[in-house]
Amino acid sequence: MSDDLLRVEYEQTVDLLRTLTDVRFKLLAFVPTIAGTAVAVLGHGGHATQLLAVGAIGFVTSVGVLMYELHNTQVYEYALEHVEVLERQLGLGLYTHRPHWSHDRPLALVYAVVLGAWGYLVAWGAFAAAGIGNAQLFGGLIGAGVALLAGAELERARWKEEPAAVEQAAGPPTVTSSGS
Repeated sequence: MSDDLLRVEYEQTVDLLRTLTDVRFKLLAFVPTIAGTAVAVLGHGGHATQLLAVGAIGFVTSVGVLMYELHNTQVYEYALEHVEVLERQLGLGLYTHRPHWSHDRPLALVYAVVLGAWGYLVAWGAFAAAGIGNAQLFGGLIGAGVALLAGAELERARWKEEPAAVEQAAGPPTVTSSGS
């Protein structure tokens, strides 16, 4: 592949990395803010039905955003590997020589806390609707449990899937010329 084509592919891949990073930061600003605001507003004596409805909608929406984030993480990791290969071929080094620091644990922590906050509202609302005393306390305990379980699961899963053993054995991806 010619250097011109490699440079175009490099620029497009770097643009993809920028876009994915931008989406990640926007989600990290938005998702916890909404969860925290909902807990703060409803924490001053929301009705059981409000707690359940808002908590359930927030929980399901946050799981959807988390799934989207997990997919974007896989795309980001692939693009990062690809840009490193292109840099080696072009004699560049911005991404190739970067410190290898994982964002997985901080992201897992944020999403675990967000899911715990929504779980708190759902559990509190369910206990209150059932007329159980100390509904808010029990909701808080359930929310903390949800946060711990979500965090443990995200940590166990290491946030993203590891590359397949075959890909690891074959080494880093290579850029080849294709007819397309």
